[in-house]
Formats: sequence, structure tokens, C-alpha cells
Amino acid sequence: MKLFIKIASIFIFSIVLTNCASSSVGIATSNKPIPNTPYETTKTVEKTFTWYAVDLIFIGFPVTEPPVSDLYERIMEEESGDALVNIRYWNDKSVFGPLTRYRFSVKGDLVRFPSQTTTKGKK
Repeated sequence: MKLFIKIASIFIFSIVLTNCASSSVGIATSNKPIPNTPYETTKTVEKTFTWYAVDLIFIGFPVTEPPVSDLYERIMEEESGDALVNIRYWNDKSVFGPLTRYRFSVKGDLVRFPSQTTTKGKK
């Protein structure tokens, strides 16, 4: 009986003390439609955004604000670009008891559209 209690307690502690993780990946062509528009690639950018939440089985409360809503705009403002092309992204979720860490990472080529100059034709 003592052996069973030891094995059961080790099993329960291993479940409580280990963390769980899940992730997903994806690709996208660009964040803005740019059909037949010439552009210049300036550099490759990679940003990771992290936020935390307290998850209690069916109910979750974010501890910090998830930055996903204006993600691309923030990247383009920080790096002074017009659009992102060849976007690769991944996200993961790590659970540490009731605390959950979410990470969202974006990697893509930052592009700028050339300034459009208008030339007047001769009549």
C-alpha cells in the first residue's frame, strides 16, 4: 500500500509541476493587397509579442493586453515601412499552472512603395 501511495503521489506531482505547450505556424503573401505595384524591399524584420493570462479551466483573464489587434501597424511604424510581404508567423502557448504565456512572432520582408511623381504631358 505504501508503494502505491508513493507512485500515486509522484504521478500527481509530475502532472502539477510540468508545463504544457502548444504552437502553430503559418505563411501569408502580404498584409496589404499590392497587385502590380512596384515596391522596394528594405529589410527583413522579426518581432515577437508576449502576453500573459490567468486561465482557470473554462475562464481566462488576460494579465496584459494582447497586442495582436494592431500587430502589423506597430511593426510598420517602428520600422518605417509601407507593407510586409513574405510573412511567416508562429504562435505558442505555454501553461505553468494557472498562468499561461502566449507568444506571437512575425517575420517578413519590409517594403516601401516608391514615391509617385506625376508628370504633366505636353499638349
